[in-house]
Amino acid sequence: MKRRPHSRSASLEHELKTLQAKNTELTRLLRSLDEARSTLADHYDFAPIGFVTLDEKGCVREINLTTARILCRERNHLLGMPFLPHVQKSDCEVFLAHLRQCRKSRGKVISDMSLRTGRTGTVPVEMRSVPVIDPHSGATVYRTAITDITERLRARDALRRSEERYRAVVELSPDGVFIQRDGRVILVNSAGVRLVGAQNADDIIGRRLLDLMRPDFQKPRFAALLDPKRYEKEPDGLEAKLVRNGGMTIDIEIAARRLDNRDDSAVLVIARDVTRRKDAERQVVAISEREQARFGQDLHDGLCQTLAGAACLAESLHHRLRKIDARLATDAEEIASIVRNSTHEARDMAYGLFPVRMEGNGLTSALQELATDVSRRAHIHCAFECDAAFVGGDGAVATNIYRIAQEAIANAVKHGGAKLIVIRLAVNNGTTTLMLEDDGRGFPSKPKRTGMGLHTMRYRASMIGGLLDIRRSGARGTLVTCSFPTQKLSRFK
Repeated sequence: MKRRPHSRSASLEHELKTLQAKNTELTRLLRSLDEARSTLADHYDFAPIGFVTLDEKGCVREINLTTARILCRERNHLLGMPFLPHVQKSDCEVFLAHLRQCRKSRGKVISDMSLRTGRTGTVPVEMRSVPVIDPHSGATVYRTAITDITERLRARDALRRSEERYRAVVELSPDGVFIQRDGRVILVNSAGVRLVGAQNADDIIGRRLLDLMRPDFQKPRFAALLDPKRYEKEPDGLEAKLVRNGGMTIDIEIAARRLDNRDDSAVLVIARDVTRRKDAERQVVAISEREQARFGQDLHDGLCQTLAGAACLAESLHHRLRKIDARLATDAEEIASIVRNSTHEARDMAYGLFPVRMEGNGLTSALQELATDVSRRAHIHCAFECDAAFVGGDGAVATNIYRIAQEAIANAVKHGGAKLIVIRLAVNNGTTTLMLEDDGRGFPSKPKRTGMGLHTMRYRASMIGGLLDIRRSGARGTLVTCSFPTQKLSRFK
């Protein structure tokens, strides 16, 4: 059957409309492609970094305007020309090695070099090249990004100079400077090497600072100070005993801080040799104690005996005057009473100046007498309790313990208004602990200022290798504890 003419015409008309629609879509796509190509060309030419395409011989196949501006050349004069003449002479071998690496590698190749910008100028750049296949020629070419690294080099040089300055400061420091990571020393300055008594830094790198400390001298507290997870700060540093190479022990003062960087396991430690200062302090304390003891002894053997004799004479006079004149006898009795009271006060003063005599358990006797004296004079209840395992020893240690108790009681009565004070002396696992607990107003959590008494107590505790702690006791009251190695009582140095 033959098709009708009008049916054929309608089919042709439909195909024509279809072709027109496709042509319109193709035209739109071509226009979009041209716009995209133009945009891409603009991005390529005006990118903040340079782009260049090199062939295997190092000649320029393509180059953007940014690279042309870096080289201070017209782009037309660069196309097809070797890139090597634009490299600074001292870096020509670097560029050639970069090309050789590009020929061998299928991945990204990175090199730093300097390019010539005119007759005398240069600019440091980083070249990143990737080998690709040219779709037109089928040859291998190298797409290369060129980045100006002037600011990066300036920042690196500034950082290097800053590190050199800080390293010079650390090296010139008279204190030992250590950096410890994961419990091991990774850096030490010259003063730290001398402090430890090592030959060089390699003898210390990799060791633990904790192992250098004398085991019986505040080692747990020192370990806590070196913990990088610790957020508290030691207000006055920490005194410890360091055992140098060769076995000699020295006194040091240590401060530690966690380093604020990405590594949260690093700790900066500053250690200062305070042996001479501690020796001088010990001598001053020893001289002070001797002078106090001498004055107390003189007071007891001199003034107290004189007052006792005057009291006897006044009492004798009282008895004789009772038969002659009752009024004069009363006056003589009053004089005798005043002299007797003065004698008691002088004896108390003498005992306070020289309280501890280490025959037998002199410390326990002194603390018991202190509690009795406080109860009598301050009109409060002061009790003393002692562990049966306690055994007395070194007089210097006993004196320091007594002075700590004496100062703590004075604070409790004067500042705390305490009515009940309990003194305890206990021994547990090689540690002796002196505890004083009162029912006063309590120690403030953040005292406005610290008096000399507290400093003196802390110093005396450090003298015997102990740790002093002062805190509130329950809702009210204060608890003062001083813990130190028990062997200190028998061998104090």
